[in-house]
Amino acid sequence: MTSLQSEIEQRGSRIFELVDQHPESLFSKAGFYQRMMALSMRDEQFKGQLFRFVDVLPSLRRSSDIVEHLEEYFTDMRDGFTPFIHTGVRLARMVPWISGPVLRWNVSGMARQFIAGKNPNDLMKALRKRRAQKIGFTVDLLGEAVVSEAETDEYAARCLDLLETLARDTRGWSDPLGKNSELFPVVNVSVKISALYSQMNPADPAGAIAHLAPKLRPILRRARELGAFINFDMESYAHKNTTLELFKTIFNEKEFKDWSHAGIVIQAYLRDS
Repeated sequence: MTSLQSEIEQRGSRIFELVDQHPESLFSKAGFYQRMMALSMRDEQFKGQLFRFVDVLPSLRRSSDIVEHLEEYFTDMRDGFTPFIHTGVRLARMVPWISGPVLRWNVSGMARQFIAGKNPNDLMKALRKRRAQKIGFTVDLLGEAVVSEAETDEYAARCLDLLETLARDTRGWSDPLGKNSELFPVVNVSVKISALYSQMNPADPAGAIAHLAPKLRPILRRARELGAFINFDMESYAHKNTTLELFKTIFNEKEFKDWSHAGIVIQAYLRDS
């Protein structure tokens, strides 16, 4: 094992130790969902079906459709969850007009654990809470995959608006731990690279970079002016090489090569990360 690999594993283990030392209360909403997620992760089949159900849920309009999909995804399960699932499905089928909205509410509640807010006020409320806990942040914008260049322009504009909002509302804040403020600015935004080009193709990285770089430069310029940090979000393995090449291309340019407040979000579990 290389010294680098050993150091990475040590740091990863330390992160998990710190997480375990500060669990959410069982009686809090976050604690309840945290334990539900941990339980679901123990079974690969259940986990897969759960995420399929969560993925399709927003498109289901009628309560009967929700119950129908619940039955379709979970009644064939053959594991320790089976008795509970079958009982739940039977009850849901009896009163779909009640069970449908309840299911939607619970799934939405779980999703909200990963979403800071729907608007700037909600966002800042969540960030102030984390700041009180001495936790920093990186913020990104949720959204569907873009299918047109008009949508990519809209996403770029939203990124700029987010930078302005965070810079204004965190004025006077310092690094949560009171150190490394030069290295880690308070305002940290993650940019979804594929949302800036609707025709991104892993087979044509040069073409993607030619379209992406002009969209990114105004965001990077404004971030530098505001003293913010920008992350390139590595959201898909298919776009890994393009994202890395894009990063190297832009930060080898004279305008940005001496600016250190940028990084890439990389999935550490990948061996070639």
